[in-house]
Amino acid sequence: MSAPISEISELADRRSAASLAALQRYERADEPEAVFLADMLARIESARARSRREGFARASRGTGPDRPLRVLLLSYAGAGNTGADLRTIETIRQLHHLFAPRRLELELFVLGGLLDHPVLASVRKMPLHAPYIPDALDYAMPAYDLVINVEGSTYTSKFSDALAGILIGGVALAVAHGSRAFAYGVDSGKMTGALTRFAQQSADGVDILCRNESARHDLAALGIAARSGADCAWTYVPLRTACVAGLGEKVVALCPTNPFWWPVTARAAPSAADSAEDIGTPPRYAGAYFHTWDRERAFAYREYVMRFARIAVQLRARGFSPVLVAMEQLDRPACADIAAQLDFQPPIVARGVAALEDVAGVVAHASCVVTTRYHAAVLALSRGVPVFGLTLDERVERLLTEAGLDGWYAACSDADGDEKALARLFDDRQDWPALRAHCLAFANGERARFAQMGAELAAAMAR
Repeated sequence: MSAPISEISELADRRSAASLAALQRYERADEPEAVFLADMLARIESARARSRREGFARASRGTGPDRPLRVLLLSYAGAGNTGADLRTIETIRQLHHLFAPRRLELELFVLGGLLDHPVLASVRKMPLHAPYIPDALDYAMPAYDLVINVEGSTYTSKFSDALAGILIGGVALAVAHGSRAFAYGVDSGKMTGALTRFAQQSADGVDILCRNESARHDLAALGIAARSGADCAWTYVPLRTACVAGLGEKVVALCPTNPFWWPVTARAAPSAADSAEDIGTPPRYAGAYFHTWDRERAFAYREYVMRFARIAVQLRARGFSPVLVAMEQLDRPACADIAAQLDFQPPIVARGVAALEDVAGVVAHASCVVTTRYHAAVLALSRGVPVFGLTLDERVERLLTEAGLDGWYAACSDADGDEKALARLFDDRQDWPALRAHCLAFANGERARFAQMGAELAAAMAR
């Protein structure tokens, strides 16, 4: 017998009030991200205890091949990040292929409203039934058979411990509620002590597939079991759109960002005391989250902008057409700052102004690419396009090293980064056809590993 509607409504009201109180406590905390991780862990442990007490098991979910498979994708989709969106798109396509003809009921956890691709636009968005994300995820998990974290930058504090907490904690919550859960093609990086402990406490029962061996080794050192896989974006094939064709031939895609204003942290609005001469206050990321910013970071960023500008000048002098590409909406200021240093006006193809397909297509159809963005490197290599990385962290360096492209990267803070890039791009001794074939061969191997990830996922769901 079901509960009366009035009781259900009263329970929902109490839940909403409790969640709102938790949200306000988090927002007012001196260390809000530590509070967020603690709250996520509390929901995970509560769900684990309830499952043990009530005897929930995966077998009791009872979804046979004649019933739809209910899937939640945890992602960074909607925020205008091309790489995150490509990963999500290709995972959705793979899932439809793996489980056909079974019907999938897909839902997508999004962090914004920019869904300018038909695959993203067609998927139902996860409704938030609570104001505080840990509660919203906790309430939602019993509705799903399979939960997949499709964001690559997962085990890292580089961007935000709260975002990492959503991704790591979301799949842990799924397992605690009796679902299957995968971290799909994920990477690692430096983590705070709080996030490290949270990752260790949340790993049980989650199938973790890393996109490179370095990440797998990093997690193993923390006692977190993981297997090798690949990034999820390798199978994306960008079209040669009218925007791309209109740029002409001998295009070099320059894909900058601001490497120095991460991580973002929750805090009260910056005050006058936060301001430094010539750099202003910390830029707002979204809501109560602000980028990290100070005089040292501002100086490093200005030098980085000048390095990209010098690369653009030298490319143009040698007959190439430099195009500035904002792989994420957040990269548009960096593109504008570089353009402002030039005595010519390079095209800027920016996500949020141009569509995903145009942004991805410029990179994939370029003659070569210089990038700080990881997925610009993936797009380039997947089409056999040589790429030089000005690296923000270990991700691009790992990728190019595994691709056998030693010497094709420099740290974004290296004073001679532009000279290293130009030396590689204009090395007369380089066998360019062989280099392109090498890039394609590596990309084919990554595509095979992504297919193997899918096979492992399908096998796990069949058990």
